[in-house]
Amino acid sequence: MLGYLGRSVRAKLFLIVVGALISMLVVFLADWMRAPVYLAEGMIRLGRIDGTDVMPMPGTAIHMNSAPFRRRVAEAIGDKGDGGIADFSVRPETPELALVSVSGPNEQHVTEALQAIVRTLNTDQEKLRSPFLKELNIQMAMTDTNIASLMKVRETLVTTDPTASATPGDVASLALRRSWLLELSTRNEEKLAAAIDERRALAARMGPSKTFPAMLNDDATVKQISPQPVRHALFGGAIALLALVLYAMMSGPKLARPSVSATAST
Repeated sequence: MLGYLGRSVRAKLFLIVVGALISMLVVFLADWMRAPVYLAEGMIRLGRIDGTDVMPMPGTAIHMNSAPFRRRVAEAIGDKGDGGIADFSVRPETPELALVSVSGPNEQHVTEALQAIVRTLNTDQEKLRSPFLKELNIQMAMTDTNIASLMKVRETLVTTDPTASATPGDVASLALRRSWLLELSTRNEEKLAAAIDERRALAARMGPSKTFPAMLNDDATVKQISPQPVRHALFGGAIALLALVLYAMMSGPKLARPSVSATAST
C-alpha cells in the first residue's frame, strides 16, 4: 500500500505541489483582503443586593444571550447593522463571574459595546434592585430619625437638674428623682446603642461589599482575530494537499490482483 501511495504521488507530484501552493496563495489573498475583526473579552461580576445575586448566573447568562437583550445593546451603541457589532456571547465562568466576548470592526467599537452590555444589564436588573433599595433607604431614614430623637433625649436628661423642683431638705424626694433620672438615662442609652447597631447593620447591607451593580471585574482584553492570512493559508494548503493526494491515489493504476487460475493451480 505504501508503494502504491509512493507511485501515485510521484506520478502527480508536480500537480500536487503546484495545486497546494496555488490554494495557499488564493486563501492568503482572500483572507488578506477581508476587513479586520477585533475581539474584546471581559469578566463581568454580577450585581448583588444584600450579599445575594440580583439574578442567578444561569438565568443571567440566558437573559444576556437572548434576542431582546442583544437588540437593546445594539440600540445602546447605535448599531444599525452597517459595520456595527458583529456578535457577542456570554459564558458563565463562576457563580459570580461571566465571560463576555464581543467582536467588531475596531477596538473602540468592541470596547464601547462591552460597556453597553454592562449598562444594559444594570438597566434590566434595576427593576429588581430598586424596590429593595427603596425599602432599605426607608429603614435607614427611620433609624436616623430615631437616633436623632434619642440624642435629644440624652441631652435633655444630661442638662436636667434633679434639685430644681425638689423640696429643700427633702432628701428622700431628691434621691428618688436622681434614681428616676438615672433609670431614664440608662434606658435611653440602651435604646440609642440598639438604634446605632441597627443603623450599622443597615449600612453594611447597603455597603459596596454586599450591594453593588454589575461591573467589569478587570480591564477588557482586545485583540485582532481576523484577518490571519498566514495561518489560514497554511490550513488551506494542508487541506488542498490532502485532497490532491487522495485524488492521485484514486486516479492512479489499480493494484494488481492474483488471477483466479493462478490461485486454483496453487
